Amino acid sequence: MIAVIYMTNTISTQWNNMVLSFNIAMLVLLLSVVVLYTIQAIKEKSMQGAAGNSIKILLIICAIYFLALFCILFNLKNIVIWIHIIAWIHVIAVLTGAFLPFFIKGKFDKNIINFPHLVERFELLTIITFGESVVGITHFFDINNFEILPILIFLVVLSMFGSYVIQIHNLVEHHRVERSLRLMFSHYFIVISINLMTVAFELVHNGEVNHLFLSKLIIISLIIFYISILSNKEYYPKKIKLTQKNIFTIILIFIIGSTTMLLFRDNLSLLLLGTLFITLGNFGVLWKKFIEIK
Repeated sequence: MIAVIYMTNTISTQWNNMVLSFNIAMLVLLLSVVVLYTIQAIKEKSMQGAAGNSIKILLIICAIYFLALFCILFNLKNIVIWIHIIAWIHVIAVLTGAFLPFFIKGKFDKNIINFPHLVERFELLTIITFGESVVGITHFFDINNFEILPILIFLVVLSMFGSYVIQIHNLVEHHRVERSLRLMFSHYFIVISINLMTVAFELVHNGEVNHLFLSKLIIISLIIFYISILSNKEYYPKKIKLTQKNIFTIILIFIIGSTTMLLFRDNLSLLLLGTLFITLGNFGVLWKKFIEIK
């Protein structure tokens, strides 16, 4: 906890002054977790279980942070020059921590993973992210100047949230035994895509933005979002299938919506109508799938 407190206090715009403290705090934090997993591995008398697997992953991440520490200590006088390299090393460390478990899987009992609880935690994280997005669009709603844009933006967010709820909460079978890597990794990208949409809405509010860039940002964000939630179709019950017809319909919806956005990008209302066509269309496909099992 001490390391976490120090680490949060190092977050600053003056990164070159804080990078050493941040790196040390991160290493203390990671090595503390390694010690805890080592104790568990000793109890299990094996490095082949979940504890041993976690130790391998954490030591690789620690090695990357030690590399960053080496660069910091031996280049203190030229830290401003090296700061970008060190920052990228930190980015690599974070990405390694996020995605290495997908490649170093280990052999352990899947029953130690509580799938329903894990789904609940990720649902909560996603709800919070959607909540932040809603807070981010509140400045669109001006009681003295009624416009259609705020309504369209709110409906886009609402239909995205509806698609997520139907897919993850209603269609996915929660009571199962899984390692859950697909669920975990897909939610990384779900959160990223929602935040990208929030950024896009901020650009709309700003007004001074390249509309072609805005259109591409929204399209990419939606592609990431829907691929991420639909990747969890592997957790459907056996009686539910995402058919080729469903996939074709989704692709067609994206093509029509994206084309509308790109052709009429200079008109924000039409651009957002194209966006809404994509989000409502996908919501409709998933809603129909949900109705089929009722």
